[in-house]
Amino acid sequence: MLEKICKVIINGIRFIGFSSYRNLYAVSISTHIKKSPNAQVHIGKRFRTRNNVELNVREDARLEIGDNVFINSGCIITARDSIIIGDNTILGPYVMIYDNDHAVEAGKVSDNHYVTSEVKIGANVWIGAGTVILKGTVIEDDCVIAAGSVVKGIVKKGSMIVQKRNTQVITLRKTEA
Repeated sequence: MLEKICKVIINGIRFIGFSSYRNLYAVSISTHIKKSPNAQVHIGKRFRTRNNVELNVREDARLEIGDNVFINSGCIITARDSIIIGDNTILGPYVMIYDNDHAVEAGKVSDNHYVTSEVKIGANVWIGAGTVILKGTVIEDDCVIAAGSVVKGIVKKGSMIVQKRNTQVITLRKTEA
């Protein structure tokens, strides 16, 4: 019980003086919010996270998180343009959301140049464990994204995305009986 109280106190102290973070409700002490000087972060009421969540908001980018959003362990959200997450949305463990790709210039991947496109996730969305959401994606309200999905494009309101994978077993070498 004492450990739980200490975590709440320490966690609260980490965000004193940051008006954008006044609505944090139950945020793990291992959650990292990294905000560049000109970036914008808006977090709604009753925001909750579990362990090792990273929210990265780079120069001139915007991250908006609605009310009653829960982000499970190991999730990474990186905004270089804009990421908007609607009310009552749940992210399962190890969900990754990126609004950017590294640019490819002269056949090489650039270290510091990015191609960006806004990501919008509607209200009442559940995103399953290990899902990757890529730049330019729009997930409308009331959707379910099954675990392990890779999402790019528009997911219409009230849809469920399930990316089935068949298991194929290939014998690499024959074993003697």
